[in-house]
Amino acid sequence: MTTPNSGKIKASDIINEFGSNFATSGNAQRTSIGNYRKISSDHEKTSNHSYSSYPHEIGELSFSSLDGNGTIPTSGKIRFADFYGTKLQQVVNFYSSGAGGNRLNAKSRYNSNGTISGNSKTAGSGEHVVCVGNHRSRPSESSGTKVHIHVNQTIGSEKSEKEDCALKTGSGWESGTELRVDVGGEGRIQGAGGNGGKGSEGHKNGNPGKFGTAGLGIQYQGTVVSIASGGIVRCGYGGGGGGGGAHDHDFKSERRVSGGGGGGGAGIPSGNGGGAGTGGEEGNGGAGGDGSSNNAGEGGSEKNSGGSEAESGKGGHGGDASESGEGGNSQAEDGFEGEGGEGSGGEGGERGARGAAIRRTEGITFQFESGTSIPTSSGGNGNNANQAPTDVK
Repeated sequence: MTTPNSGKIKASDIINEFGSNFATSGNAQRTSIGNYRKISSDHEKTSNHSYSSYPHEIGELSFSSLDGNGTIPTSGKIRFADFYGTKLQQVVNFYSSGAGGNRLNAKSRYNSNGTISGNSKTAGSGEHVVCVGNHRSRPSESSGTKVHIHVNQTIGSEKSEKEDCALKTGSGWESGTELRVDVGGEGRIQGAGGNGGKGSEGHKNGNPGKFGTAGLGIQYQGTVVSIASGGIVRCGYGGGGGGGGAHDHDFKSERRVSGGGGGGGAGIPSGNGGGAGTGGEEGNGGAGGDGSSNNAGEGGSEKNSGGSEAESGKGGHGGDASESGEGGNSQAEDGFEGEGGEGSGGEGGERGARGAAIRRTEGITFQFESGTSIPTSSGGNGNNANQAPTDVK
């Protein structure tokens, strides 16, 4: 699509790009170029159209004209020449109530143009894809158009693999599509938090925390990412490591205590706290706390036996935006070696790694729109979009 840049431009070029608009003259219907200056109430071929003035508000996006750039007039004189080199703009609905969820794919939603959470036709003009000006429904392919993936709901991931993304652009966009991800002020795209590691079995080592997963996955070359003030694109954070156990052996006395579980990492969904240690004849550490979307869970408590002759390690807290997850404390690290003990304490489990705010398919480059607050956990140093880690699932 896209109208001609020069030479002869025909009414059919404009209609093919932006759709028909139906001005009624008696019992007949016809397309009026003047109606492209206004927003149609209904892109269906009916005779009861009404028109309103720009801007066209779709979610948190605001379009000043049919082409979005002010090239096509919204009042006064309008000519065929005003349509040279203009293109249809489309908005994929991740912004209305019920349009969020977990592990979503923008191209799949564009293709289906059907239902969200069982409710059909919930977006602005009644569909998942709204065409600016509302003179037509979604074309059969996106080539030559500008597509806005507009997120103003919460989208989360899952915990299976570190490459799992909450929202993927999809890789099937037709060549020539100009693709954007526009995150509104209430939009949130975030990876899942990692589960905390289980506390030790008796005096053995604590278990490691699990990794967090990814937020946005970019699979189309040249995608532009814009994040409005208040919008969030964030990784899922790792879970804390489980605490190590402790062992003390004196004459005719044996003491074993297990460590505390690691806290869950922040994310959507959040990480679960690691289980309490088991197998301590003299007692076990406590379970780790669950994380939430914003905050990490605390590590589970240690267990003290025999006046500090055997004291296990606490579980490490999970990771969140304020601090990374930590490994579980071992008995030795906490400085509570049993006096006169002949055994040693177990080591704390390692912390789980955080995910990436943004991942990209190998060979794909993308850019942040000027003025966008770049996610610090996008990969690399957080300032270069194309240092984001590769591989999107």
